[in-house]
Amino acid sequence: MGIMVEHPDTYFGQWLPPRSDLLKELESEAEQQEIPIVGPVVGNLLFLLATLQRARCIVELGTATGYSAIFMGNACKTNPGQLITFEADPEMATRAVRNIERADLKRWVSVHCQDALVGLRALDNPVNMIFMDIEKEDYERALPLCKKKLLNNGLLVADNTGFQDAHGFNQAIFEDPEWESVNLWTLLPGHSPENDGLCIALKRS
Repeated sequence: MGIMVEHPDTYFGQWLPPRSDLLKELESEAEQQEIPIVGPVVGNLLFLLATLQRARCIVELGTATGYSAIFMGNACKTNPGQLITFEADPEMATRAVRNIERADLKRWVSVHCQDALVGLRALDNPVNMIFMDIEKEDYERALPLCKKKLLNNGLLVADNTGFQDAHGFNQAIFEDPEWESVNLWTLLPGHSPENDGLCIALKRS
C-alpha cells in the first residue's frame, strides 16, 4: 500500500476549482459576514451533478446570497434547464437576486422569497434534482415531499448532514428502499463548516 499525503487539509485545499471573480467575492463576503455557503468544492460538485443529470428543472431549498445557485445556474445554462430557488429570508433573497443578475443567469434562475417547503409543495414542475440546504431539523419533514416531487431517477443532494439535527433525515433516507443513497463525511474546503456530511441520493424508478 502507498503512503498517504501529509496534512490532507492543506494538500486538498490547493486543488480548489477555478471560479469567477464574483464567486470569489461572495466567498470573501461570506467569511467576513459569517454567512454559511457551500464553498467551491460542493459548488462545483453541484454543477457536475446537474450537468451529468442533464437536469431540466432543479429546485434549491435555501440559497442565502445565491452562491450555490450560480453553480447550478451555469449548469442550467448548458443543459438547458431552469433553477427554481426558495429563500425565506427577505434580505438574503434580495441579495441572491442581485447576484444572479450579476452572474448573467437571470434567464435560467428564479429566486422566490418564500418558505422552501411551502414553495416546493406548490410546485407543479417535474423536478430532476433538488439541493436542500435549509434548517437541518426540517430535513426529515422535507424528505417525503422531495420524493413526491422528484422524477424517477431524480437526484436529491442534502448539505450539512453532519449536524445532529439532521440525524432523523439521515436515518430515514438510509432505511427507505425507494432511495439509493450515500452519506459522506468529508473535508470540503471553503464549505461552512469544512468538515461536514453530504448526502447524495437517487430516487429509484
